[in-house]
Amino acid sequence: MMKATASWIDSYVGSGLPAQEIADKLTLAGTEVEKMEPVGDDVCFTLEVTSNRTDCLSVIGLARELAACTGNTVQHPKVEYKTSGKASEASSVTIEPDALAACPYYSAQVIKGVKVGPSPKWLQQRLEGIGLKPINNVVDITNFVLFETGQPLHAFDLNKLAGRRIVVRMAKKDEPFRPVVGTGEAVKLDTSTLVIADAEKPQAVGGVMGGFESGVTLTTTDVLLESAYFNPHSIKATSRKLGMDSDSSYRFERDVDQGGVLHASRRAAQLIAEIAGGQVLEGVLEAGELKPQTRRLTITDRHVQRMLGIHVPRARMEEIFRGLDLKLADVQLDGLHLEIPSFRRDLERSIDLVEEVARVHGLDHVPSPLRMVVETAKPTRRQRVRRLVRGALQGMGFSEALTDTFVTAKTAISDYSAFTDSPVRLEARNPVNAETPALRRNLLGSLLLALGTNQRHGRQSVHLYEIANTFLPGKDGKSSGEHEVLALVGADYYDLKGAIESLLESLRATATLEVAPMQHPIFAEGRAAQLKLGGKPFGVIGEPAAKAAADYQVEGACALAELDFTLLVEAWQPVPTMEELPRFPTAERDLAFVLDHTVSWAQVEATAKAAADATLRKVELFDEFTGKQLGAGKKSLAFRLSFRHDERTLTSEEIQAQMEAVISAVKSKLGGELRG
Repeated sequence: MMKATASWIDSYVGSGLPAQEIADKLTLAGTEVEKMEPVGDDVCFTLEVTSNRTDCLSVIGLARELAACTGNTVQHPKVEYKTSGKASEASSVTIEPDALAACPYYSAQVIKGVKVGPSPKWLQQRLEGIGLKPINNVVDITNFVLFETGQPLHAFDLNKLAGRRIVVRMAKKDEPFRPVVGTGEAVKLDTSTLVIADAEKPQAVGGVMGGFESGVTLTTTDVLLESAYFNPHSIKATSRKLGMDSDSSYRFERDVDQGGVLHASRRAAQLIAEIAGGQVLEGVLEAGELKPQTRRLTITDRHVQRMLGIHVPRARMEEIFRGLDLKLADVQLDGLHLEIPSFRRDLERSIDLVEEVARVHGLDHVPSPLRMVVETAKPTRRQRVRRLVRGALQGMGFSEALTDTFVTAKTAISDYSAFTDSPVRLEARNPVNAETPALRRNLLGSLLLALGTNQRHGRQSVHLYEIANTFLPGKDGKSSGEHEVLALVGADYYDLKGAIESLLESLRATATLEVAPMQHPIFAEGRAAQLKLGGKPFGVIGEPAAKAAADYQVEGACALAELDFTLLVEAWQPVPTMEELPRFPTAERDLAFVLDHTVSWAQVEATAKAAADATLRKVELFDEFTGKQLGAGKKSLAFRLSFRHDERTLTSEEIQAQMEAVISAVKSKLGGELRG
């Protein structure tokens, strides 16, 4: 935060604007005035200064902003004073080598014969306006210059410095120091703390706070005025560690302008000479080196036009840069060549100059389009099918499962898949988890594991589904690609098959679902079927074998299915197809056969459809029965046949002929016996 009064800022500009207009211009230019408080006839601003604009932690910096916004230039105070004697004869300054990293540069001026007393009214009003209490004229001047220029200063009583020396060094272990504010008790320093010491002991913590013993009082006659550049990281660490915050440390932490270190010292020396009547000794005591960074940047009319979409007159740009104290090095047809001073470290590229023009000229001058077109990415076909599948299955009572892509070595070895037979392993040197080193190649084992977990937590009736990628094995056992599948687990085979058929209906799939018996390691013998959709391999469905159920700790009956999700995507019909309602009635007949327990319903369904002609529209199982009366290893399957012709009503004789063809085929091909 930065505090300044409206009159103090405008004293360097002379705009004559009221406080509210000054606040508005600063805020619109990017330095927000968060609070305005009346102070007598003036107004105190509390401003939020962004981290890249440390130049605005000074009243002069804020005056530059106001000057640029109003078309004025900053009226800098003239720094002129007479010198006498030699400062080097009055004292000496040394930076020890191990302290150069924390204090790259230190300077001091000596002012003799000062008369310490109350500050003049104008100076007291400046400090009181921002909430500072006046102390004495010398201390008040250092505080005034700190806020005016952004460069912290410190004044020592030269006669209280042992050996009349300043030594910039690191503190000794547990070295005591009494700060000028606080309880008055000494704090213990460590060897990472930078101190400003005399010939005997620390008199200040560098860049943070002065000491109690060497401060300027009413008895002071000779002053040593410190102005230095401290490493921001060192100051921040010291301030936090000691719990000492000050206006000086706040600025040093954020990195002060190296180009302004000596200017601030001279400005303070001038005011001390004028107000306290001292004599400034000739020469500045220095140790270390300053390295202010300047650069030259170019801004062109075409660049401004292209980036802002408006034409800003050349004269207006020159006016803005003069107000910001950016020196015009050269003006040519292609643009302006500017010397960027060290206090504007944030200006590194030409685009930064364009931003300066935009914010000062006013973003309200930059036109905005009447409408803004926002294009959202449309979901892909696969994404839309995923959403439809999830909605359909949730509507049928299924819950979505999210299982781990990585499986145990045992699971990988005993893993079963409708699409491949070999497990996919990660290299042993690169497992995500040592206990799950293999990539799964299907979802059947994952859903069985999830079902078993639910059962152990008391949820017996669980319907789950998962859409996820499985991994196809390559020749070397590594994954050669991913394959998206849909897996389901339900109560029984018919329940699951019905869910798949309903899902295809919800997708408006026109491809025919075909069911053919098959043998598969994970399924019980005679309880598995291969699914095809439009003649293409679609997946598997069946009831798990006893060993598979035991492996995954599943109890009771259940059924599994795994489907190729890509075929679902292909089968989806976005636009519904309309069919004429049947004009002729459907005739239904029921049959029941006693069959060997190894004969699956899929075999019966396929046999019936193959035996009848196109008038057989549907074969639907509605009952399965086993009992002693049927004999060992036997079961009864009851199903309904639906017949319909599109152009006429079927006769009883035609229907009976189709029924006899189905009965004959089931008897001859599957060994079935018709039940009465």
